Amino acid sequence: MIKRDLPGYAIGGMAGGEDKEDFWKTVKLCSDLLPADKPRYVMGIGYAEDLMISALLGADMFDCVFATRTARFGSAFTKYGMIKLR
Repeated sequence: MIKRDLPGYAIGGMAGGEDKEDFWKTVKLCSDLLPADKPRYVMGIGYAEDLMISALLGADMFDCVFATRTARFGSAFTKYGMIKLR
């Protein structure tokens, strides 16, 4: 993929139930191998912890169901922390 000189790269294709360590190892490996001057996008992050660790491992962009799932269960994030709406 690197030889194709794409404008950015997606990291994904995992099923979502992997062991956290395996998920993070995959993100780290891909981030290390992909060009640092191109966006590295991690698809389908499910938890805030994974988002933070992926960023620390070198990923630049994400899509994450965490905020939507949290809202579905009646909570919202504010600058003061999470609040229950129902």
